[in-house]
Amino acid sequence: MKKTVRFALTLMMLLSMGSFVFSQGTPVTTKPNLVPTQVVPLTPVSSIQPSVNKTGGLKVPLDGSFTQVSFLPDYTGGGGFFSDDGSTAPITSPFTFCFYGTNEPFFYINNNGNVSFDFALSTYTSTGFPVSGIPVLAPFWGDVDTRGGNIGSVWYKMDAHKVIVIWNAVGYYGVHGDKLNTFELIFTDGTDPILGSGNNVAFSYTTMQWTTGDASSGTGGFGGVPATVGVNKGDGIDYALVGRFDHAGTDFDGAGGNADGIGYLADKYYEFNACGNTVVIPPNVPISDWALVLLGIALLGVGTLYIMKR
Repeated sequence: MKKTVRFALTLMMLLSMGSFVFSQGTPVTTKPNLVPTQVVPLTPVSSIQPSVNKTGGLKVPLDGSFTQVSFLPDYTGGGGFFSDDGSTAPITSPFTFCFYGTNEPFFYINNNGNVSFDFALSTYTSTGFPVSGIPVLAPFWGDVDTRGGNIGSVWYKMDAHKVIVIWNAVGYYGVHGDKLNTFELIFTDGTDPILGSGNNVAFSYTTMQWTTGDASSGTGGFGGVPATVGVNKGDGIDYALVGRFDHAGTDFDGAGGNADGIGYLADKYYEFNACGNTVVIPPNVPISDWALVLLGIALLGVGTLYIMKR
């Protein structure tokens, strides 16, 4: 009788251990994608316009002072320097970054072309802005894939006043390197001289050759769901756009128009103030001349009032 009971207990234990082992399953190998829903804008799009105080190359070139980003494991179970939809752990900002009036104490670098606040963002199929719940700086929100060892990498450096992130010659999902994008995000405390006075965010681009990964209905790097370039507060109201891009070419009809040609972004540079709600630098005005523009507007107003009084 005791042997029978002992055998039964042993069998139950083995079965339960087997159940536990099998319940662990195998790593998920399909790309999970929680796509947020774009909110219908309540106000006209705030258009981020290009600045002209950069001639070729990134605003801050990649050099030995940068550290390669190491990502946490994504859905593939892999992490490290090369990733598909990976993100970093939260990184404490060395300065106060003001984003739409909120001071952000930490940030996440996401492989898919953006830096987010509050939480990591693994979503690879972008959406238009505004979007609720996702405060994000997106120099190029698309399905970046650097796996394979020779299709790009992500780098960053930071000091007491600024953070710089470079997506260097990155490919697209799944593991395609026939077309590559290189772009940069800079965000600061608003005092660093690397940006024009009063500005705290910059987007910088060199080669831009693709827009869409295979899992976002793209073919050969184009088509499907457009990539998004801009900033989003996360309240479903406040946002600003450079545009959305889904094909080759240099055509561009504005931030609120149709999807545009990715070649338009090549060698472009944008810097602006993301601390306020609607501050946008006008097109083709050097940042150093911004004060002169404001002075001219003021003088024009004074002159108009003088003429009216006469």
